[in-house]
Amino acid sequence: MPTADEIAHELESFYTGYIDAFNREDVDHFSDCFALPYAWVTGDKGLMTVANEGAHQSGFSRIMIDLKERGWARSGVDRFKAYVFADNLAMIVADYSRYKADNSILEQGRATYTLRRDGKSWKIVTVSEVKQPYLGPGDLPR
Repeated sequence: MPTADEIAHELESFYTGYIDAFNREDVDHFSDCFALPYAWVTGDKGLMTVANEGAHQSGFSRIMIDLKERGWARSGVDRFKAYVFADNLAMIVADYSRYKADNSILEQGRATYTLRRDGKSWKIVTVSEVKQPYLGPGDLPR
């Protein structure tokens, strides 16, 4: 059985690959990071379930179109923290920055992800935004 530190390292590697796939617009790798179904949980819209691959790819396309229209070139991870609940269940809190082509910051944010190990792979089962000025799990400073 892996230790919590070993699992946290796996999750950090997973998240690095997830962001890399997002930046490369590698739909296949990015899609493989999610369990189906998975959910977005927001204060504004509540629970939004993504039930299948078609819905996932459609949502990814909408996100990319919106970001590119606003000048997005890439995203980066500013802070990463993993909370291990079991050998197959965990939460990630990540601060991110989205950059324009000139490396100026388009936006910054914080998100939480609940993940479960599906066989040998970690998969995202929920995504939530932590809006300013709130800190979210762990009260990590921004």
